[in-house]
Amino acid sequence: MKTIIPSNRVKLFTLCLSGLLSLSSLPFTSQAEETPQQWRFSLEEAVGHALVHNTAMIKADLAVRQAEAAKWAAIANYLPQLNVNVNYNNFLGASIEIFGMDIPMDPSSRLTLQASQLIFNANAILGMQLSELSRRMSELGSNQSELAVKQNVRSTYYSILMMENNRLLLKKNVENMRSLAKATRAKVEVGIGEQTEADEIEIVLANLENTLKQTERTIELTYNSMRLLLGLNAEDGIELSDRLQDVTDKQAMFALLAAGFDPAENVDMKAGQLNLEINKKQVKSAIAGYLPTISAVYQRNEILLKTGFDPTTKNTLVLTASMPLFCSGKTTAELKKAQLAYESAQEDLELMQKQLLIQDKQLRFNLKSALESYEIQERNIEVSKRMFDNVTKKFEQGLSSSLEVTNASNNLLTAQSNYIQSAMSLLNASDALKKLLGTL
Repeated sequence: MKTIIPSNRVKLFTLCLSGLLSLSSLPFTSQAEETPQQWRFSLEEAVGHALVHNTAMIKADLAVRQAEAAKWAAIANYLPQLNVNVNYNNFLGASIEIFGMDIPMDPSSRLTLQASQLIFNANAILGMQLSELSRRMSELGSNQSELAVKQNVRSTYYSILMMENNRLLLKKNVENMRSLAKATRAKVEVGIGEQTEADEIEIVLANLENTLKQTERTIELTYNSMRLLLGLNAEDGIELSDRLQDVTDKQAMFALLAAGFDPAENVDMKAGQLNLEINKKQVKSAIAGYLPTISAVYQRNEILLKTGFDPTTKNTLVLTASMPLFCSGKTTAELKKAQLAYESAQEDLELMQKQLLIQDKQLRFNLKSALESYEIQERNIEVSKRMFDNVTKKFEQGLSSSLEVTNASNNLLTAQSNYIQSAMSLLNASDALKKLLGTL
């Protein structure tokens, strides 16, 4: 007997099936996919955001937490240890012959509770102290990472501001040159100008436009670097709220030059001092190889399944003392090695202090030079701008040649480039000194 399906149901089934197939062919889009966000940062806000979301800072925080866990693991080695053990023995019907009699070996079971305490072990005590020093070293490493991230974010922020400022200057130059090129073409068309001059102006305009495009590409690359430093997504937008004049505060630079320097407060010096302490503990650890180890163990036995005869006692207390007698000179050699490492760490610390003092002197000199150069380039860019404006006005009036316009344009571009470089040198020199002083 055949079952006849109505045609309208067939059509409905076909439509549903085709709909499911079309849905299955669509690309899967995760609901968790984040939409691009627009961010606006001042310099300090960008630094603060990076300290929370930068990968290097996250890893540094994990390293500190790992060192903290290692410290508590070392402490736990000196605390009481409690173990419980249950065993069951079945001899599978075996027996033992004693005085001509076969005695069956019945199954047995026992529960053992064991408490142990390390009473004295010099290396274990030093291990706890070394783990604390390692934790402090991890914190200093985190501080060093923080300074590096701050410096990178600030330098990238400066670069964007400089290039954005340069782009504005280039746009004005391009607009001025386009107006000049248009006026020159008009003169040629009416027969009062030369084609050669018009061509030269067009070449200058093309070079300016190319420089502008290169600057825009560099700006985008620098924004991408900032996204990586801040832990942002590739499609997130960034807007900088600070202006160039906000970060190039010359009064703050002079105040920085007047600040004193204490090498002991430098993070690298602190790391060197901590490394010296670690080496000193390692000398003590080598000496500890001559000292005894004392421990105590208490054991409680409970019979769960008793055989005919079981000599096991219920309570046992064991005190153990062990001391090395002869190690073929191994302990002596390790002690000598640790002492030499300690002396080397002392030399490194003294050298670091001298290097930091010299570095402080050099960085202050660099900042002074950068300030002088920045002030000179500030004046130069104003002079070059006035010269370019005067030459273009004279050219429009027929009082100067296209060669003079080209030279004035090149001089202005050079002045702008020198100004950007001097500003970057000033800011980087300032940050380098701040990093040394620990005020970045």
